[in-house]
Amino acid sequence: GDSATMREVARQVERVAKTSVSVFVVGESGTGKELVALSVHRSSRRRNGPFEAVNCGAISAQLIESELFGHEKGSFTGAIRQHKGFFERASGGTLFLDEITEMSLDLQVKLLRVLETGTFSRVGSDSLLRSDVRIVAATNRDPDQLKHDLLARLTLRIRIPGLDERREDIPLLVRRLVKQAMRASAMVGQRFV
Repeated sequence: GDSATMREVARQVERVAKTSVSVFVVGESGTGKELVALSVHRSSRRRNGPFEAVNCGAISAQLIESELFGHEKGSFTGAIRQHKGFFERASGGTLFLDEITEMSLDLQVKLLRVLETGTFSRVGSDSLLRSDVRIVAATNRDPDQLKHDLLARLTLRIRIPGLDERREDIPLLVRRLVKQAMRASAMVGQRFV
């Protein structure tokens, strides 16, 4: 978007990218929260590190801890090998936690520990591992659903306005979507020629 509100979002991204603070992106579904997270990553000193994205609402409550922190072989039924979680894979880069308000309170406490100490343990292990990762979290819900301590650790908040607040961006978005559809259509046509 090119509206005044989106230019302000771009300025916030530029400012926060120069720091190492955690970021909390708030906005309706479809407003571009992951694009903001990716922009923060690509503009930061971590740009050459990994960018890992996880939708916390799309992973079952039973598996999300293992997906975030990893697990040891044999730590639960079906754990046939050691698994590196998102925190290990994102070390040196950025971890985008989409729909963080879907996380259970127990898991929020474990996430808070990682934000405070930079350490975590795989499921089934007592050994502490260290991860140098920047957290960018996002939600389309009321941010106050998060544990207060965790909300305080997500230092800078960026709010992305919905299209109803920036109607002047609609023609730009329509042009972009039409171009994407034309490219996709051309690629499909090439496959069948």
